[in-house]
Amino acid sequence: MKKPSQLLAKSYDRKKYQQQPPDYALYTQHNRDVAYSCKALAQVVGAVALANAGLDENLIAEFNRTLLANGWIQDLGKANSHFQAMVSGNPEIIQLLRHETISGLLVCLEPRFIEWLAPLGKTKFIAVWGAMGHHRKFDDGTVHKEVTELKIYTTHKDFKANLSEMAQDLNLSEPPVFESDLIIAPNKHDICDLPARESLKKLRTEFQKLESGFADEQSRRFVALVKAFGIAADVGASAIAKKYKQAENYSLANFVIENLSQGLELSDLTKLIHAWAWGNTDATKEEIDLTQLPPGFKFRDFQQHVEASQSYLTLAQAGCGSGKSLAAYLWVRQWWEKLQHEGRNNLRVFFCLPTTGTTTEHFKDYALESGIPAKQISLTHSRSSVDLETMAQTSNQEEANDEEESDTAKAAEAALKAQQDKIEALALWSTPLVVTTADTVLGLMANARRAIYSTPAIMQSVIVFDEIHAFDDYLFGHLLVFLKNFPRLPVLLMTASLPEQRRQAIEQVRPDLFYVAGDEKLETLPRYRIQYPANSQEVWDAVKECVAKNGKVLWVRNQVEWANQIYTQAKSKFPEISVNVYHSRLRYKDRSDRHRQVIDNFKQKEQPIILVATQVAEISLDLSADLLITDIAPVPALIQRMGRLNRRASPDKPGEPKTGLICPLTAENNAKPYEKEELKTAEIWIQQLIAINKPLHQRHLAEHFAALSDLKEYDYKEAEKRACFFGIPKKSGLWRTRPGSTRAEGYTISVILEADYEAWKQKDLSGEPDADWIRKHEVAIPIRKEVLKWQPLGGVRITRKDAVTYDYNEQTREGTGAKWL
Repeated sequence: MKKPSQLLAKSYDRKKYQQQPPDYALYTQHNRDVAYSCKALAQVVGAVALANAGLDENLIAEFNRTLLANGWIQDLGKANSHFQAMVSGNPEIIQLLRHETISGLLVCLEPRFIEWLAPLGKTKFIAVWGAMGHHRKFDDGTVHKEVTELKIYTTHKDFKANLSEMAQDLNLSEPPVFESDLIIAPNKHDICDLPARESLKKLRTEFQKLESGFADEQSRRFVALVKAFGIAADVGASAIAKKYKQAENYSLANFVIENLSQGLELSDLTKLIHAWAWGNTDATKEEIDLTQLPPGFKFRDFQQHVEASQSYLTLAQAGCGSGKSLAAYLWVRQWWEKLQHEGRNNLRVFFCLPTTGTTTEHFKDYALESGIPAKQISLTHSRSSVDLETMAQTSNQEEANDEEESDTAKAAEAALKAQQDKIEALALWSTPLVVTTADTVLGLMANARRAIYSTPAIMQSVIVFDEIHAFDDYLFGHLLVFLKNFPRLPVLLMTASLPEQRRQAIEQVRPDLFYVAGDEKLETLPRYRIQYPANSQEVWDAVKECVAKNGKVLWVRNQVEWANQIYTQAKSKFPEISVNVYHSRLRYKDRSDRHRQVIDNFKQKEQPIILVATQVAEISLDLSADLLITDIAPVPALIQRMGRLNRRASPDKPGEPKTGLICPLTAENNAKPYEKEELKTAEIWIQQLIAINKPLHQRHLAEHFAALSDLKEYDYKEAEKRACFFGIPKKSGLWRTRPGSTRAEGYTISVILEADYEAWKQKDLSGEPDADWIRKHEVAIPIRKEVLKWQPLGGVRITRKDAVTYDYNEQTREGTGAKWL
């Protein structure tokens, strides 16, 4: 390839820019932008991030310089012939080495660079590790391709100009001058300056020797923060520059400072708390006054105890329906005042839940109608735009009359527009109240893309993790590593029940844990009468009796096929009654709509309802049933299912205890997705509860579970191995950067129905569906090996018509979803 007149960092639309590439695509401008972004991030968030990690505040100067060096080094290697060919109309070219690897080879192995950068000392290597990992693709397994040699255009005017700016910014001497371009070839037998294979080996050996100097936790935290901020800076620089095209149209420093200076006001939090309180009264719009609480409204003692916690880590354990979410916002408001006294004026909140369903419901119930401007709140998970659209489309059916549009619909539309207006990768930088899945924060421990991009915002926040009992081993392990390595980041943990093993694991990594138990009056309120085992005749008789009294029935089965069977039978037995089924085998747009149907139906008074569901009901549905029927399941799952029975009972309005029928598994039904030992433990727990011989309360459930819990120590070392963000010596972290797994592998895989894809192709023959279309139409099915042979589309696979069928009526909005043929 002929040496280009201008070096590029990005490809661009050559038809639109025929005379001159836009600034954002230029090598010199992009490197400058990344460096400026690093400077601004360090200025705005650096000190807070170091404090959160428990690092010495005097390290801020070193952090700033290291991050700046990282920014300048990241894309030095783009000045090579293979990369330039790729962004100049030859995207299929196979490159000998990735550009960030070339950056590392230059800085660490080229003698002139080594001499020039010597004043950086230890900082250079941390900066290089961040630079080489800024695409999360460098570790022990990084190799070169057996292709033609490449040239590094070290004599190019743009490369020289870039080094000059770098020298000035880092206060270095004049940069080295090269008389000829450098050549990298695959092997040492080739005539070249740097043989790829041997150079990679030498570089890794040097890095491995340096690891011993970073064995302590503080050093590893410092390196991890530099790497995360460097990646965020690169994404910020790329996204902003591409949006505004020319350098004269934007300022990276202004963007970072303006967006990351956003915060909630005390009045915002008070308004949110008051809005929720008024929303749970019968007050008319005219009677609502968000400047005060409703007449006679009082916070529970439990909520006030959570609010009063002064520890950086608080665990609130209280039964379902005890008001944990409201307690969380009281806790947030208390931290607002505390951080104000410490000189912070831009408090942010990440409210994290385990599933998309619970996340969406919390966003709707608390943030969406709080009165906080739409641009300051965000619903963030992989399918959040679908849920916001569903809320906007269906809310008037839920809450409005024929004469007026509902406030929920208006708020959902405003939130959706605000979300669409933001640059996707940086959406959370300017959003001080984020309701999201736990993956958005804890994904940081696995080097997950969205989490790393969001690091600057996370570091400025107080964080709530709700429903932590529902975290699988991977996610809970990530939580432990996160808590240990950010000891001064305010965190509130909440759960209805927690195995003693997990509580002890939290205490071991954080001895400063402050524990708050639920209100005794609420948790000792008689709520349940349970029967086990319940046979088929007893179950159907109970359903008949409940609906005859206009009651609400929740029937939870352990597998989708079993739920569909009961749904079909219930529709046949009770044709005049609303019967629905809710599980994961629906396209997400249909599942989101079904979710709204279910919640809305349970809110209708004096109308009998039968809902058949799977495990998604345990935490995704905030509803109160008059009769619960459930398959036997592990104790935590049963506690959550019981939490949907008689949920609204209170000391002021206790009512009568409600019935829970627990069904044993028949001989033909297997234990999946659970283990047989879990179900044996559940049987012991159930028999102990029955032996109490009186109506049960929430503490009965939790205390007998704690007594049965396996006290085997949680394997924190295994959690550290999986948390590759910080890593462990000689295994991960430091110079190694690869994405890990945020959660353990499941039993299902998301696919696109062939019929949906064909329908889309008929409407648009150009290109492929975008990410939003895929999120709306994806559906989960049980994993089978043949899925991997299907045509890929945006990270998922397209089904074959002869393999998967889909039952759903668009007009009636009824159906049982997807299943294998």
